Formats: sequence, structure tokens, C-alpha cells
Amino acid sequence: MAITKNKLTSYLFALVATGMGFFLRFIIVHFSGPDLATYITFYPFIMFVAVLGGLGPGLLVTIISALVVDYWFLPPQGTFILDRSADIIGMALFIIMGVLMSVVAELYRRNNEKQNTKQKNIEQKLKESYVELEEKVSERTQGLERAKIAARNVFEDLTIEKIKQETAKAKEEAILLSIGDGVVAVDIDGKIIIMNKVAEKLLGWKADEAIGKIYNDVIFLEDEKGTFVPLEERPLAKAFTSPTTTTTTTTNLFLISKSKIKFPVAITVSSVILDNKIIGAVEVFRDITKEKQIDQAKSEFVSLASHQLKTPPTAIKLLTERLLGGQMGKFTAKQKEYLGDIRLSNQRMIDIVNALLDVSRIELGAFAIQTSEKDACAIVRSILDELRPVIDKKQLKLKIISPEKTVALMIDEPLFRMVVSNLVINAINYTDQGGKIQVECKVAKRGQTLGEKLLEKDYFVVAVFDTGCGIPEGQQSKIFTKFFRADNAREKQPDGTGLGLYIVKSTLDHFGGLIWFFSRENKGTTFYMAIPMTGMKARAVEKELIG
Repeated sequence: MAITKNKLTSYLFALVATGMGFFLRFIIVHFSGPDLATYITFYPFIMFVAVLGGLGPGLLVTIISALVVDYWFLPPQGTFILDRSADIIGMALFIIMGVLMSVVAELYRRNNEKQNTKQKNIEQKLKESYVELEEKVSERTQGLERAKIAARNVFEDLTIEKIKQETAKAKEEAILLSIGDGVVAVDIDGKIIIMNKVAEKLLGWKADEAIGKIYNDVIFLEDEKGTFVPLEERPLAKAFTSPTTTTTTTTNLFLISKSKIKFPVAITVSSVILDNKIIGAVEVFRDITKEKQIDQAKSEFVSLASHQLKTPPTAIKLLTERLLGGQMGKFTAKQKEYLGDIRLSNQRMIDIVNALLDVSRIELGAFAIQTSEKDACAIVRSILDELRPVIDKKQLKLKIISPEKTVALMIDEPLFRMVVSNLVINAINYTDQGGKIQVECKVAKRGQTLGEKLLEKDYFVVAVFDTGCGIPEGQQSKIFTKFFRADNAREKQPDGTGLGLYIVKSTLDHFGGLIWFFSRENKGTTFYMAIPMTGMKARAVEKELIG
């Protein structure tokens, strides 16, 4: 094994240390005598060399020191012969002690080197950990800086979005405040979440007081008789059962304010839908006291005028019938033709006056609903039998669908006949020659859908289908409006009044019935008339017509 430079240095140092021990021995002998200095002067150097140089140099110093002592200091001097047992024992003890000291020193040195190596390893690991930690701190610092930048960007985006939302909210609030009608919005639990200024004024509630309360605890509805409207019959209740817009078409609903002021209202309710689920509803209402007063005055005027107008045509009718009956002598064919035209025109005038009187009775509540149990399907069949000559004259194909069993219903027969007759006559008038008409009577159960309408209770339904001209889509929303006639209807039947469907709808509204339709222009129309299976709501005459 090659001797390294450090090892060679250690061995040279061992020789130098031996020489120093030799020199020190002379000094000690000079002061204290030969016995003390024979071996003891070499021990420190052996230990010193062993500690610094290791086991090899320590053993070398021990052996050389023993030879030096034997050659120079033990008699006979100048030789390597030991002739005394004491010298031999001393020499052996010296060598043993030197070896032990070298071994102990070597162990100490190795342990020290091990500790130093361990310490260096620890320091190295600490240094590496420190470097790694610095790298991680640097990465984390960079990450935090990036996060800070990202957070700043997000904050700026949120700030911009917040400003946009606040601006949008301010616009919505401004729009809400500018609406001339009362607006109340509720959540799915019926709690008020929005109330505008007009609603505050009409209801007498402050928005802060009303918001969070149940709608039914704030807004009270009565009918024209002063009867509290049940919760399930309120317009708002319908918004939670079907995603549609409901508008009250009658003026018999009254709101009661916080201060017990009662006023008539027109109400429109719409569902609030999110992800195909109803999450609330919005109710828009307005005070129609002035409109109701004007409408009543108008109805009273029409009633008065109609009564005054009814007398002359009645007299003309009687006189014309006398003339045609030959009471005033015979007339030529041409004269009879003229008298026939007079009678037809006069009858049309009477029909118009009667229609106006019917409207007046409905709007003023001046008509009674007297119910009795009748077979509704039998009445429908009798109406069709009465109209059969007109149907046959136009060569229309009539189909009747009716259950074999009797459908007993509490109805006012004259009103029921008027409603059904009106629908069938319209089908006849607006269906071309050779067309088809189908009239179906049936009982429809709650939850059933007819003509895209979901029924909320059990109804007796009369459906009148025709292949006539249909109703233009853009005019369908006005079909139940007073005096309204669709463009194609006026072309086909110029003499209509535009009051028939208005009278039908108003009559049905008064006794709790329904009417709706499905129509496609130039394809045909189906009108549905429904009466609850509980029957018509009976009522007495509340007001008399002015006459």
C-alpha cells in the first residue's frame, strides 16, 4: 500500500519527536538524576505523536525510544544487551505502556476524526438544506408574488364586476321605481323580497316592513261581495302551479291596504323560472278605481241608450210583420222583397241592441245565475239539433262526441245555451262550405291537459272544433276584447258585432267557468269551454238596469 504524503510527514515527525525526547532526557538527568529520566521523558512525545500521527508513528516512536534508552542510557552503554532483569522488565513495561498509549491515542484520534467527519457531514447537510430551503423560499416567494399579482388582478376584476353589478342594480331599481304600477316579488316560500314605491303607497306598507314577511300576511284580497279570496284562488297561487303569466280580466278583485282602505285592482302575475324550476313570482297590480267608475258610467249610458233604442225597432218589427201578413192589403213581389229586407235589417238592429244590453247586464252585475241540475250533454245535443238546418244549408259535416252516461251538472240553462250556441254559431259562420265541425262533451280530470292548458280541478268541457279561417297569431291575445274582430273574420262575415266572445268570456268568469282556444290561421280553431264539476256559482241580481 502506497504511503501518502501525510503519512510520511507523520513518520518524520515521529523521528523528530524521538530526538526531542532524547534531548529532553539529557536536561532532566542534569537536574534530577538518571533514574527519573530513563523512560518518562519519552512518554509525552509518544502520546503527542500517537495523537497527531496515528498508531503507526506512535509505535515507531515507542520502538526507537526503547532502542535509544537501551543503547545510550542502560549499562553497559553503547550496546543493545540487557543483563539485568530489572532493565528487561523496565524495557518491557515501557514498550507496553508506549503501545497502550499509542492504541489509546489512535482510538481517540479515530473517534475525533469520526466526530469531525460527522460534524462535517452535518454541516454539509445543513448547508445543502440551507441551499434547498433558500431555493424553496425563493420559489415560494416567486409563487407568492405571482399569487399577489393574480389576487390583485382578481380584485380589480371583482371591483369592475362589482361596479357593473351596482350599476345594473341601480338601473333595475330606477326602472322598478319608475313603473307606475305596484310591483311585489316573492320567493318560492311566499316571502316578499321586492316591493316598489307604488306598492308601498297602495298597500300602506313600507318596503322595510314588508320584505321578509309572508305575502298572504301583507296583501289581502276580497271579491266584490266583500268575501275574502281563498289563498289557493289568488292569481299569485297560479304562478307557483304553472310557469305562465296570469292576468285578471275581470274587475271584481279588491285589495285591502294596511289602513283598511279597499280599492279595485287589475293584477298580472308571472312565474320566475331558473333552470326550468319556479323559484318565485312577480305580481304587478294597479288601482283601477277611476277606470271602474268610467266603465260603470259607460255601461249605464249604454244600458239607458239600449233601452231607448230597443223600443223603435220592436215597433218596426211588429208593423213589418203586419204588412207582410197582408193586414194592409196585398203587395207586389218587389214590395215584399223590400219589406223582407227591412225586417232583416231591423232584426239585426234588435240583435245588436240585445247584445249591448247583455254586455250592460254583465258589467253592471244586473243578471242572476239560477242553477238547477241538468244533463249538460243533452242540452248540447239539443242546441246542435236546433242549428242543424243552418249546418246543412252550408253543407258542413258535423260530428258529435258525447258520453252515453248522463252528466248531471248544476247550471243555469239559458246562460249555458247562450255560451255553447255562440261558440257553435261562430264555427258555422267562419267555416267554408263543405268544411267540418266537431263538438265534443266530456268530463276532464284535474291534472289533464287540454289545448295546452293544464286543468287545476275537475271540469265538464265542451270543445268546438272547426276547419274554418282560424285566428291570426298576432291577434289571438285580443280575441276576448269587447268589439274586437280579427281581420280575416271581418272579411268573411262583415256584419258581426265583436261582442259574442266578450259576452261568453265575461259570463264564464262570473260563474267560475273557463274558456280558451287553440287556433292556426287557415287551418281551423278549437274553443274549449269548461264548467267546474261542482257547477255554476249561483247569484242573485245585485243591480237593476237603468231603463
